[in-house]
Amino acid sequence: MSHRFPPIAPTDLSPDQRVATTKLSQMFGDNPVFKYKDVDGSLMGPYSVLLYTPGLIEPWFGLASAVIKQAMLEPRGKELAVLAVTAVYSAPYILYAHRLVGASVGLSEDEIINASKGRLSESLTESEVVTYTIAYELAEGRGPLSDSSWNRAVTVLGREKTASIAHLVSGYVYTCILLRVGAVGVPE
Repeated sequence: MSHRFPPIAPTDLSPDQRVATTKLSQMFGDNPVFKYKDVDGSLMGPYSVLLYTPGLIEPWFGLASAVIKQAMLEPRGKELAVLAVTAVYSAPYILYAHRLVGASVGLSEDEIINASKGRLSESLTESEVVTYTIAYELAEGRGPLSDSSWNRAVTVLGREKTASIAHLVSGYVYTCILLRVGAVGVPE
């Protein structure tokens, strides 16, 4: 998947690197919706890049787990926010994984395609539209969130959900950067 950060065979992992495999099993269980290991059990996607910084594995998974498990965001909204990030950042692996996750939480193929291309589907609820719009603006922008977006987000979602979206977007931007440095593609 990445010639820049070649997969490390499970038998060659250091104890610090093995933490990644354990954490992924805890996060995704035995039957994940998408592939994060290749046929020999080597980690793929952002996880193959992460293995090259063993001191960051434990803290990265702590943050990733906390961000993903935010109970405040509904599953469809979470996936729409992630797809907004993929519309801004070229991250084929995240798009591959979250097309599958999105479908598993009830997003239609049309909703997934539109969201991954920076477009809104008419079938989205007001809360989903605001979630997607905020996520897209945060991923795309370099300054403060616009006042109009902030006011709409607080009115429709509240401060807490708006902050949760910011955490989710920033976590996936971080992951996109790992994928970009590794030039990581999708599993075959």
